[in-house]
Amino acid sequence: MGTKRRPGEYDCYAKALPNEPLFVLLGRDPDAPGAIETWANLRAARKGSSLREQQKVAEARVSARQMRRWHRRRQEAGQPETKIRKPARARRARREG
Repeated sequence: MGTKRRPGEYDCYAKALPNEPLFVLLGRDPDAPGAIETWANLRAARKGSSLREQQKVAEARVSARQMRRWHRRRQEAGQPETKIRKPARARRARREG
């Protein structure tokens, strides 16, 4: 699993084309593990996937498990749920709206 300080082997940010859209899920998002597992299931269901694709799916599943473990440890330590902040643009629009 990759982190900000230590990107994973299949780090999409480093491999993205200059203007290629991408979407990042953070460990603090409680829906992230389920979204990752859904992606992994869809990708695994494709016919004729290469060994590299299978390894990418396996890493995604590990990431989902590690995110769940991270959440559980924070809860056990009594740390509050991390709020996910909306982008500054959305906060401004809501104030101005």
